[in-house]
Amino acid sequence: MGRFLRYLAQLPPVLLALLFGAQGILWLVNPATAVRFWGFAVPEGGLGLSSMIGALASWCLTIAVCLMLALIRKQRMWYYPPMMMFGLFAIGRIVASALHGAPPLPERFVPELVFVGLLYLAARATEAPRGT
Repeated sequence: MGRFLRYLAQLPPVLLALLFGAQGILWLVNPATAVRFWGFAVPEGGLGLSSMIGALASWCLTIAVCLMLALIRKQRMWYYPPMMMFGLFAIGRIVASALHGAPPLPERFVPELVFVGLLYLAARATEAPRGT
């Protein structure tokens, strides 16, 4: 049963890696389509457009690459960057709501916190490296 639970714990990272990998590539090739997932408008051009595409593509692709490295190399340390990114993104949303008048969006930050929990479980299910 332990082996089955380890495989089950790897399912969320696989799905998140695929989702965010596709999102990152979509930001690079068709930002007008990618923006539908995020719920805001794409700037018409200039520095705003360049920064948005660069930031969101790099954010999504970093999550995907780290998760794939965690799964392929079976090293739990690769789960930590996506966990921090999701967690800090959720905290940023909460701060934006509390301090800056942004609408509270639990439908956005709750899943991000759930992703942190699922990745934590996946990291715990990954065997620690043997000491040398």
